[in-house]
Amino acid sequence: MPRTSTYETVLDAGQFTPTQLGTTAVGRLAFQAGARWLRDHVCSHRALVSEHRVGFVLWSWQLAYESPLGFLDADTALVDVRARLRGPASSQLEVEMTLSGPAGVAVRTRGASVPLRLGGDQALSGAPAPLPDALLADFKDDEVERSPHRSPVRALRGRFERDGERLAAGTTSYRVHRHHCEVADQWYWAETLGFAAGAREELVLRHGRSAPELRRALADGIRGVDVTWLRSGQLWDLLDVHTTAYRHGDELAFVHEIRLADDDGGPCALVVERI
Repeated sequence: MPRTSTYETVLDAGQFTPTQLGTTAVGRLAFQAGARWLRDHVCSHRALVSEHRVGFVLWSWQLAYESPLGFLDADTALVDVRARLRGPASSQLEVEMTLSGPAGVAVRTRGASVPLRLGGDQALSGAPAPLPDALLADFKDDEVERSPHRSPVRALRGRFERDGERLAAGTTSYRVHRHHCEVADQWYWAETLGFAAGAREELVLRHGRSAPELRRALADGIRGVDVTWLRSGQLWDLLDVHTTAYRHGDELAFVHEIRLADDDGGPCALVVERI
């Protein structure tokens, strides 16, 4: 059986919105869970970087809310996390986390990262490369799968664009400041969930009167989030978040394309939030 790390995490009011655990808070908990599994079963994140010159860049992440969990429901939540290598030549690290409260599993996340061989500079720059044999040996046979993880984001976006009814669109801008970043002075990936959430709220504030259905996005909370990262934002970059809201059957969806302002090099990230 794949190895699981299980532990309790203390909950605090800053992790919650009035309706649920915030998406950025879940992202941070998921990142910590992945670091915990690596420390328990392979080596610590610090040792990966400083001793093995190995980093990971997250490119795909999914979040699903399952049962209610509010701030007043519990002091702690139970975290279960497991990981495995996927794809040809073990080119991806996939981490799955569940976070459970009194009503059962409250959230599930799944993320896939690509290993990098680091160059040794302070920016932790690197290039995709297979994991060293010494690290590969620390994964059990049933923690290695040849089929790759695939991101659903482009298919979801295409479905909403093709079959959904467009309700509103707009652009929100952000500057990447140091509190959005991690040790390498590039954006901390979980902060992009906050950029998307803020852009969704801005769209509702601007168009909620003309399209009242959008207000569900504030009253009902999120059911799921799917993200793919294509390029990283760096310290003090100016970002434009282009957001489009769609109705698709009973589902309300917000599709966010995060780009560098005045840059035609393609999106940095695509985020799909579903209500």
